[in-house]
Amino acid sequence: MSLNIYDQFQQMTPQEQQYVLTHPHHSISIKRAKEAAYAETKKVFGYNGKNDKSDAFRHCFWSALLARDIGYSGALQFTTAHESWPLNPAAEKKMDLHNNLVGLSIGRVGATNQVISQRCMAALMTGKLKVLI
Repeated sequence: MSLNIYDQFQQMTPQEQQYVLTHPHHSISIKRAKEAAYAETKKVFGYNGKNDKSDAFRHCFWSALLARDIGYSGALQFTTAHESWPLNPAAEKKMDLHNNLVGLSIGRVGATNQVISQRCMAALMTGKLKVLI
């Protein structure tokens, strides 16, 4: 069951909520990037894991889409806000922030979703993305 917009907003970190409130015109792009990242990761890996290669790829792809669609600065702000949960384990946060930065660089130059997916996979295969397991 898909969450309504209010429930989605309630599940965001306070920093994400603040970003959306000050940049409401980015809301649709953020939602679409999240959905596309989960779908592409499932297509490529068959699942969406945690702290593994699929997780690293998903963060890279998501961040790249955001950089392309809302700009590098906004994407950096939002992806950093996304990792701001106080109970987010330090190692996971470090991994995700790193993979987000790789994705931001990939998305900064723009490309189709397919090309971004290929570039994120290349980053994974060449060891540019970090995993914990």
